[in-house]
Amino acid sequence: MVSKTCWPAICKSRMMVLLMAVVALWATAAIAGVNEDLWQAAERGDLPEVKSLIAKGAEVNAKDNKGGTALMVASLNGHIEIVQALLGKGAEVNAKSNKGGTALMVASLNGHIEIVQALLSKGAEVNAKNNDGKTALMAASHEGHQQIVQALLSKGAEVNAKDNNGQTALMFASDKGHQEVKELLIKAGAK
Repeated sequence: MVSKTCWPAICKSRMMVLLMAVVALWATAAIAGVNEDLWQAAERGDLPEVKSLIAKGAEVNAKDNKGGTALMVASLNGHIEIVQALLGKGAEVNAKSNKGGTALMVASLNGHIEIVQALLSKGAEVNAKNNDGKTALMAASHEGHQQIVQALLSKGAEVNAKDNNGQTALMFASDKGHQEVKELLIKAGAK
């Protein structure tokens, strides 16, 4: 019978490599959990928890399985203080989800003017398009959010941009009967 022996130096180095791999996997799993907790705290508007999780190492730009970030979740749900906290910690204002959506698009769609203004002040790309070719201006026009339409236009939103189906912001506003938004768009040069 052949006995396998391990030289002490080799066994020790193998054990160290194994131990380092286990620690790295554990740390990765722990950070993933912290990041998931961050998205959940951002969604429910829990500012103290968001700050605590960031202090514990949560990555402000980490993405979920749909490519969403904590900034997108907070923008979607109208949590301005969390948006400001995330931006203050370096959240990428122009990050895109798997479908190409941005924080500005979801804030515009949901009528969160303060968040739209905060994102624009941090350099949000006003003419970014999602995978369907839709812009924040189209989203705001579709929902009739007049103040947001005005804010986006004042930052250079392309009034005649077309989505992948050839639809414009004016078409969305007209289809939904948003007369005041329609007038704003026409005044800005919509055709």
